[in-house]
Amino acid sequence: MIMNVRVLTPDRVICTTTANEVILPSLTGQLGVLDGHASLVTALDTGLLRIKLDEAWTPIILCGGLAEIDRNTVTVLVNDVEELFDVELRDATRQLEEATVAATSAIENAEDSKDRLDASVELKKANARVQGLGYLSKKP
Repeated sequence: MIMNVRVLTPDRVICTTTANEVILPSLTGQLGVLDGHASLVTALDTGLLRIKLDEAWTPIILCGGLAEIDRNTVTVLVNDVEELFDVELRDATRQLEEATVAATSAIENAEDSKDRLDASVELKKANARVQGLGYLSKKP
């Protein structure tokens, strides 16, 4: 059976689609959702949302938010999303390496927790870009 999926930011609708499977980046790890999933609300981390329809995955980079699962409908409310259209895998890999160095440096030299948190979010985004491009490269 098919689920309905909506991804929304405060200022726009990112997508409204159907899916066979959804994988959410929750704060406690990856959360897989199939038809008939129990109702729940979960907090989302910065990471990769994956939507599967007819054996094809669509990746969307989320920047934190909430997800509600209710009666075969997945509603994702996020602060922001990042598009993967004009990103090359080589550039994304370089950005991941730079974010890793910056996060390590921020953890070692941060004056406050905000600096560490900002570096951590940038590292998660860079990692999600590389993962998302991996899904895009698998398309026929």
